[in-house]
Parts: sequence; structure tokens; C-alpha cells
Amino acid sequence: MNQQQGFPVMSDLYNRLFVNQVSSPELVVDYVIWNRIFQSLPKDYKLPDEPVTNI
Repeated sequence: MNQQQGFPVMSDLYNRLFVNQVSSPELVVDYVIWNRIFQSLPKDYKLPDEPVTNI
């Protein structure tokens, strides 16, 4: 099993996942884990999910 070694990156790289995008340059996340999460989501997925916020 080939597991890629993770490394820290700025969390801002993943802001496109969120409806309310807030820059947090001091916050770092694991690149490998967050890319795995990002790739598993539908193309236009946003948090919070719009249908949920409309309730």
C-alpha cells in the first residue's frame, strides 16, 4: 500500500469548500488528508449545505 506522507499547508487552499470564506493564514492543515476529502466531495459541494441552511 502506497501512502503519501502528509505535510502542512495553509487552510486557505480549501476555502472554496465554504459558503463563507474566511482567510486564516495562521491555520495549517494536512495536505494529503484535505486533498483526499476534497476529491471525494461532489464538484459544487459547499459547507454549510445550502438546503440545510434554508430550513
